[in-house]
Amino acid sequence: MNLSRLAWAVAPWLIVCSTAGAQAPAGLTPIPLFTAASIQQRCDAALAAARQTVKALERERSAPLAVLPGLNRLSLQIAAFSNPVYLAANVAVDQATRDAAQRCVEKWTPLSTELYQSQALFQRVKAAQPTDPIDQRYRQDLLNSFEDTGASLPPARRARAKAIQDRLGLLDLAYQKAANEDPTTVTLAVADAAGLPEAWLAARQRDAQGRLLLRMDYPTVVPFLQNATNEEARRQVWTAFQRLGGQANIARLDEALKLRRELAALHGQPDYASHALRRQMAGDPKTVLDFLARVRGAVTELEQRELAELRAEKATLLGKPVAEVTVQRWDTAYLQERIKRARYSIDQEKLREYFPTQPSVQFAITLAERLYGIEFVRVPVPAWHPDVQVYEVYDSTAEGRRGAFVGAAYLDLFPREGKYNHAAAFPVTPGSTLAGQKPVSVLVTNFNPKGLDHDELETLLHEFGHVLHGVLSNTRYADQSGTAVKRDFVEAPSQMFEEWARRPQTLAVLAEICPSCPRLDAAQLQQLDAARTFGRGMRYSRQWQYATYDMQLHTATAGKVAQPALPTWVALEKSMPLGYVEGTLFPANFGHLLGGYAAGYYGYMWSEVLALDMLSAFEGRLMDPAVGRRYRELILSRGGEVPPQEMVRAFLGRDPNPEAFFKEITGRR
Repeated sequence: MNLSRLAWAVAPWLIVCSTAGAQAPAGLTPIPLFTAASIQQRCDAALAAARQTVKALERERSAPLAVLPGLNRLSLQIAAFSNPVYLAANVAVDQATRDAAQRCVEKWTPLSTELYQSQALFQRVKAAQPTDPIDQRYRQDLLNSFEDTGASLPPARRARAKAIQDRLGLLDLAYQKAANEDPTTVTLAVADAAGLPEAWLAARQRDAQGRLLLRMDYPTVVPFLQNATNEEARRQVWTAFQRLGGQANIARLDEALKLRRELAALHGQPDYASHALRRQMAGDPKTVLDFLARVRGAVTELEQRELAELRAEKATLLGKPVAEVTVQRWDTAYLQERIKRARYSIDQEKLREYFPTQPSVQFAITLAERLYGIEFVRVPVPAWHPDVQVYEVYDSTAEGRRGAFVGAAYLDLFPREGKYNHAAAFPVTPGSTLAGQKPVSVLVTNFNPKGLDHDELETLLHEFGHVLHGVLSNTRYADQSGTAVKRDFVEAPSQMFEEWARRPQTLAVLAEICPSCPRLDAAQLQQLDAARTFGRGMRYSRQWQYATYDMQLHTATAGKVAQPALPTWVALEKSMPLGYVEGTLFPANFGHLLGGYAAGYYGYMWSEVLALDMLSAFEGRLMDPAVGRRYRELILSRGGEVPPQEMVRAFLGRDPNPEAFFKEITGRR
């Protein structure tokens, strides 16, 4: 997941950070490390300085084209303070700093709408008539942002649009904080965790009676649901996990949905999806709904067969006739793992021995180095936690020597209390050749420090793909840097990189890095790939459900003024084969709905169409540096300077097609 929420730049979800107008040094300029006190001391002054710069730009009467570099400098100045503060709100170790960062980001939230509702700046951008293609695209992106924020609306509607967007920003921040810091734990007797490995048990906290205190982080919950033999214990953990964020987040989501509908109406759009999708590759809700209908048609039969297999497995386990057995939602991960172990000899927990965490991180780095002609150099830079790893990235010359500084990456890999609780890449500093600024991305995950299962190895490469998309950016304007691309393309480079987690020629690189690690042989890799296809129907049916739910919330429905979040989810969940579990609140922790993926969750599958098609250029040559450097040049380095369709067409030498995607989702690839 590419995570960015604040709207300082052209793309309303892009976060940028830099030193305005400064020439970047030869290496990394470290991310500032804030404390609660330093945030409180600097927040108001930095915000006032940013507003002064906006006013100066509004008064400026230079050549028309000067507004483009002027807005680039402004974007960099704003984010130089705000982005590290936003990061601190998600990763700072202590509650006081996270709280201070949250309050500061809330103060900064109105600045984006102030900027993009500025009539003076709107007119300056309209007056600019560049002939350079990159400047032309940047100008159009700026105009889109001004119009989307309400600059072209009459004054009263413009003011209401600003109030709505400011409130949406605050709701987003509060929703994510509630999910990150939810204190829910499940207390179980050790016997209730039968089936879990000793290493997992040893890593869990205990209460005074020696019972397990299970926090709702991924290294705790996922292995438990996959391995715990006690169905009642699985039910307790699954249900608790499905309630993270609580009713307060449901209320926030309902308020956001109402505000989005009103915002769309202010712009003359029938619904929020129409308002948002007109800027994306899909273009309109009908195109998305047609795509989702095709996905549903492709996976329904396979999903039914897979559920029948799970039911038969549970019947065997319980010694009951199939007709007397019901598969529950807390059963699916456990039953799938049982089948994979029996049928394919694949045990995700045992795979942690094959993928120790630090060698796996080095594996991702080495793949990038060889494919893209770069070098990662770990540097002793202070960070917000001792576990955080910091790397400078350099070009590597044809002779193998270290070349120019490219950018940097921070890796925050392990769970902590109060930390962002999913896996995401934070694009903290964008590249801007105009300003001499090099990009910096931060990878935030919640991995087991001792080893990854294969799903987590794929997650590592996925998120590292986002990091590479940011760090290898080489764009003129910060607002078009790295992952500042259309929302329904942004996942494509990271999804494609997952393929390097499961091929013999790429995993051979891991064997070089860790000669003492056990190694999967050719037969085991075939079994691993076969196991990967099991559950495809259920997985993509679930993706269809998430995307459909998102569209139901954000599209017009005849006779309905509002579509409240929880009842809409419950009705959709009840229509699915496994049904709805009473009392669960999945939308309270479905962060995509409050972040940049509103009316955009379909983009995960839309991006995968492009990812798997682009992969065809690497077929049989996953470690070919010639293909890798061409991909770096035509896709990764261009950010949002070029429309995604044009980039993909240039890379493939043809128009993209969805054949590989539909083979993937039906388990035939």
